[in-house]
This record gives sequence, C-alpha cells and structure tokens, in this order.
Amino acid sequence: MTGLSASGNYLYLGSRNQNRIYYYTLPGIASRQDFTFMTGFSATCDIAVDATEGIAWVASENTSIAVKCYDDNNTMVDYIPADMIPNARGMALDPNGYLWISDIDADKIYQVDLTEGIENNGNTNGFTVLPSSNPFSGAVTIQTPGVNASVVIFDMHGRQIEEDTFQESWTWNSTAPAGNYVFVIKDDQGTVETLELVKI
Repeated sequence: MTGLSASGNYLYLGSRNQNRIYYYTLPGIASRQDFTFMTGFSATCDIAVDATEGIAWVASENTSIAVKCYDDNNTMVDYIPADMIPNARGMALDPNGYLWISDIDADKIYQVDLTEGIENNGNTNGFTVLPSSNPFSGAVTIQTPGVNASVVIFDMHGRQIEEDTFQESWTWNSTAPAGNYVFVIKDDQGTVETLELVKI
C-alpha cells in the first residue's frame, strides 16, 4: 500500500499493486470499501482525497503525466502535466483549496491552486503544438513545426492507449470511441506540452 489521506469521516488508502483507492469509515475502522480504480495508472506514490468533491489526486512514478485526478466513477477528471512537476511524490490537500506536492528530484514543495484549474506553467521555452481540429472526427493531425517529438495518449479513465515518435507531424487515425483524450507531447530536450482533444 502506498498513500494515505484523511477527509471528512473517512480514511483513504492507495494500493500500489492493486491500482485502487480504498476507504474506511472513521473512527471505528472495520471493513474497507472501494473508492476508485485507477485504470492504466500504476506505481502509485501518494494520494490526496477530497471527500466533499468525491475526487482523489494520485501521484505516480510511472507516467508521462505527473498527477492524475480521479472521481469515484473511475474517470480521470483533471491532471497535472510532467512539465509542471516532473517527479511528484508526497501530496496533501489543505482547507483553502491548495494541493501541496513534493518533487524528489527538484527538492521542492509545490503549491497548486485548485480553485483556478490546472494550466501549463507558462514556460517560455516550450514549443508549438497544433492540432488539425478540436473537436475532431475520425483522424486528427498533431503538428510540431521544426520539432521532433514523442506522443502519449490517455483516455479519460487514465488508460494509456497510444505511444509513438514523430518528426514535426503525426496523425492519429484510431478506432477509439468518442470522448476526451489527453495528448502528452515531449520534444528532444524533454519539454512537455499537453493537449486535451475531443473525438466526436
């Protein structure tokens, strides 16, 4: 088991091997119940749960996305890209709407304001990523002018469904169902850009 969080009248426990978050009712801890199943998201390092919102933030050492947020329907509803916090480990939520995350490589603790939503960190050293359309139907082409890159695609359950490398342009022509997808694109220097695209 990896990750422990208390919220409301519940104690939450993250399972590294079973890819699940369980919860126990306080104060008398008895039988456990499932909170959410983190599909396709292994090597859990820590969790931070907000019982009032019914969501859990999960840090993993085995993903292109540093932290994912799951609801109690096993759906990824938000994320923090690796270019913001590359090696997230410990996490805690405070009553003011902040998520605190430690980064073992940078030796820093980050404060993330969840009331404003998660956005790119504004790194001016980023690169241009252009989707052919959003939303898209059938195929979508990702362009990174002048940049060779890799792409990893996640569905909104957090499952990795595609991975590839390309030179300046890449087309995804998948039979995946309609829905929201997260494209994590990394250049040769390790800079990461993310796109949220909708397939209709």
